[in-house]
Amino acid sequence: MFSKALAQVEQYTLPVIFARRHWNTQISSGCGTCIVLNHDGWVLTAAHIISETLQLEKDRPEIDSYVKQRDSIINDQRLHPNDKRKRLRALKDNPLWVTDQAVLWGVTANSQIQQFHFNAASDIGIGRLQPFDAGWIKAYPIFKNPAEPMLSGTSLCRLGFPFHQINATFDEQSKNFALAKGVLPVPRFPNEGIHTRIVMAVSPDGKDQVKYLETSSPGLRGQSGGPIFDVNAHVWAMQSKTQSLPLGIAPEVVQGKQKIVEHQFMHVGWGSHVEEIIKLCKQFGVAITLSA
Repeated sequence: MFSKALAQVEQYTLPVIFARRHWNTQISSGCGTCIVLNHDGWVLTAAHIISETLQLEKDRPEIDSYVKQRDSIINDQRLHPNDKRKRLRALKDNPLWVTDQAVLWGVTANSQIQQFHFNAASDIGIGRLQPFDAGWIKAYPIFKNPAEPMLSGTSLCRLGFPFHQINATFDEQSKNFALAKGVLPVPRFPNEGIHTRIVMAVSPDGKDQVKYLETSSPGLRGQSGGPIFDVNAHVWAMQSKTQSLPLGIAPEVVQGKQKIVEHQFMHVGWGSHVEEIIKLCKQFGVAITLSA
């Protein structure tokens, strides 16, 4: 059903790969999804994916403060060694601080985004890849015009990059990351469902109300930031999160000598609605194409 649409959508749906070295020297990595919007290199992704890529900047002030205090104690010749040890032990560090990071925006390692614009409540963000060559992308998205009917029960498909292990190593001398053999290219994975309903969500501060499109199938880890589209390849939403809806069914299951109540849930996907995407793009003058 979606084979023709996929052939078009996969042209502009790219992985967002990030690798990190933490304060405790451990290496972690992950993957999300982004959508290249136009010939100018603007991309759309989930705000929580952007937050992941900005973790280095968030942690740097705390690291700098810790290092400054630590060095001040170590270099203080007036302190007895025992006092130094006590004061150093009293300093609080965080083993998960990010000290080094690399982000691959699906095209080339040389292309990066220097500034993001995002709406945390609707979980969408945009940024411009630089440098960018329009020849890298063979097709660009057509977004569903919200003035057209968006009927519940319509078959929709989601595309992203789940079920793939992202491993990386870090060279302390060069301060460079290297992806493990077999990481690239990252295989795409589509999953389908139907449009169930529109959900209005209120921001944590209660000031904003944003629109999400719900699907009967859940979004998968690695699909955040990817398109939710119809058989015509028109993008209705961008995958944001998965919700677990309680069914009100709680059968008792016997495990050994114990009876355990297992609450049952239905997992559905929430996508940031096309109206929210249009709103943010208009605010910052980013051109997108709507269906006729």
